[in-house]
Amino acid sequence: MSWIFVDGITEKALYEALDLTPTTEETPDHHDLGTSLVPLAGAALKSGWCAVFAKYALVMDATVGKSPIRLTRLPPRSRCVTCVVLEHAMVSYSSLWQDGHLAWEIRHDPSQDILHLETRGNLPPAFAHLRDTAMEKQRAEAVRRRSSNWGVDHIFDVPIDMATSITRYRHDRKVEDDFFNTLWTLEAARGNVLTKLNQPPGWWQTVGSISYE
Repeated sequence: MSWIFVDGITEKALYEALDLTPTTEETPDHHDLGTSLVPLAGAALKSGWCAVFAKYALVMDATVGKSPIRLTRLPPRSRCVTCVVLEHAMVSYSSLWQDGHLAWEIRHDPSQDILHLETRGNLPPAFAHLRDTAMEKQRAEAVRRRSSNWGVDHIFDVPIDMATSITRYRHDRKVEDDFFNTLWTLEAARGNVLTKLNQPPGWWQTVGSISYE
């Protein structure tokens, strides 16, 4: 699953910036966001954010898959938080864009190392606490795993929790009944096909067993 939250923008302006458009289908069930049942959806939230939710890492195609990248179309002074959760590969990613520029990004890919945490930009103070807590838990997990064949990837949560600290949204937590002011299914507009926007493919299109639909 993946999502993008943007403040200081209307739904219409967000969809236009990302070359997306609402469909005429019935309002989707928010429990199905990011699944094959609702692979692409958009919403205006009670909190004031506008958002797009997508299956796999499709939101990355919609946001950065064009030159110049679509995120530079967002209004000045808007904040844009992106998050990718690929649980089958335990890959996670989050980023913050402000004023059309990347402020920071974080990525975890356990195929490189269970402690892998790649960062770029000026990360906020909250990151250090999230990272240090996760690293401590992971090292304790490594000790425990000496007598076990399974374990928990605590580093996986760091990019997700960083995005959650700003948006107050996490994909695996229950949301309030009035969390969504509006909720629509979306489709690519202007002849675009999300799965073909990146040439060459981005890392999110080549992770594990991902097969875009």
